[in-house]
Amino acid sequence: MPVVHHPVQTVLTNAVGRGPALLAALLCSAALAGGCGSSSRTGERIPQSSLDVGESVRSDTCEQWEHGSEAQRSGTLIRLRRFAGSPVGSSASLKNGPVLDDGRARKILNSFCSRPFARAFKLYKLYTRAAAFVGVAD
Repeated sequence: MPVVHHPVQTVLTNAVGRGPALLAALLCSAALAGGCGSSSRTGERIPQSSLDVGESVRSDTCEQWEHGSEAQRSGTLIRLRRFAGSPVGSSASLKNGPVLDDGRARKILNSFCSRPFARAFKLYKLYTRAAAFVGVAD
């Protein structure tokens, strides 16, 4: 049974005979492998702006919600409402996504985010799923 001592050299040597497709696959897999893992440490606070709890409506988490001030939470609710209430397609009956009133949204996020297991939950997912059940189309 042969043993490969230099896997990259072996793949590159074999790629010459098989064409650029194998080389492209190798380069793509190397690029994907570079994105694996996590760059943030547990308990590390992400810098917050004065307008919302996080950096982006798609990346804001329950942990950030819990650490945010009331003003930051209000800004986040505005962003979530704009995101969820944006146009959803070409449907004649539903032009924009359903939204929640701020009081109900605040109660839902406070309820879920207060639980330790929900630290990494995305706020937009909690908001849009709740709005689908109880929201009103904007």
